[in-house]
Amino acid sequence: MWVVPLTGVAAQPKPSVSSWTKAKHSKVLVPAKAPPRASAPRPMTASAGSKSKSKARSKSQSKSDGPTVTGKVAVFGFTGEDAERVQQVVVSTLRTRGLEVTTTLRPVDSAEQYREMAATLQLAAYIDGSVRGAGSRGQATVRVRSGATGRRIASLRFSGERGALATDVGNGLWPRTGSKLVHLCDEAAKPGKGPRRALRIDAGTPIESTADPDSDIPAHLRNDPKDNPKDLRKEDPWADEGT
Repeated sequence: MWVVPLTGVAAQPKPSVSSWTKAKHSKVLVPAKAPPRASAPRPMTASAGSKSKSKARSKSQSKSDGPTVTGKVAVFGFTGEDAERVQQVVVSTLRTRGLEVTTTLRPVDSAEQYREMAATLQLAAYIDGSVRGAGSRGQATVRVRSGATGRRIASLRFSGERGALATDVGNGLWPRTGSKLVHLCDEAAKPGKGPRRALRIDAGTPIESTADPDSDIPAHLRNDPKDNPKDLRKEDPWADEGT
């Protein structure tokens, strides 16, 4: 059998192994490698010192929960051993609640003088205290006085270990006195509030009345015949009527 090649038709070359391999790999899509996944930043952890501070702060706030107050109070110097520490804790606690605290005043002698000083300086309350004790135990007393009345309205006592006494006062002061101080500040902020003094008028010696209080004649028309005995007709202001 004769095989005659067709004219003008080129014989198809056999594919080589290399071209077949290239075609095979060109048809297969190789996915590009995804970039490595960035790990999320780890939250910064607080140090042990900051953790203890935040824990102590939250504990202190939980023990002194209460509304923020606007007002002015005076804290006198505390007396006794370690009194300055306790006084500083009291001042710090009051300022934390929003109060304006002054520590430059001195106690006065009477309730009237406390009222006058409060009216002049716009003070809602006065606070003083003392610390005493023997050995490792101590006792702190904190007293609150009203600026409106000048009288003492509360006396708080804190007992415990002397080293922890200031902390006990700081944790217990506002829960035990906060409502009273809020009330005093509200009263001091009201316009026209304050102690009223009795009005005294010196009018001299009173004049004794010589007229008959049972008379029907008006007081401004009465005439006493004793003042002018010659004209007895003035005893009756209407004596000339009808003449």
